[in-house]
Amino acid sequence: MIYAYCRGIFSSRKIMQACEERLTFRVITGDDMPNFRAISDFRKLHIQELEGLFIEVLQLCQKAGLVKLGQIALDSTKVKANASRHKAMSYGRMKQEEKRLKEEIHQLLSKAEAVDQQEDQEYGADRRVLKRCEASGRWCA
Repeated sequence: MIYAYCRGIFSSRKIMQACEERLTFRVITGDDMPNFRAISDFRKLHIQELEGLFIEVLQLCQKAGLVKLGQIALDSTKVKANASRHKAMSYGRMKQEEKRLKEEIHQLLSKAEAVDQQEDQEYGADRRVLKRCEASGRWCA
């Protein structure tokens, strides 16, 4: 879920589809294809823990130099650092930033919930999104 959200995928149905079609998602899931309902229910059941987990992941990425305020790096590109005392963060500023990140994560998870609810209304609570296959022109999952 963390990887999907970082890639801008909030819909549980689209996360499931990515787990079936994209190599990066297949590697992360170990080729285990979760059902969209299981993804959605997991998020609903563990919403508080996920918010805390997102904060921890972002803090670890920041310590490792993988993130900058408002940006998440998903590749392993190394960039020369500029350790300026003007850019360093005080404890008070870190607390403010943590509060801002928590709110941003809460909004992200709320967005994912809203997308799932909208898709449940559009497609039905237990139906996948169908798309037209390019090769055959038939509808497929």
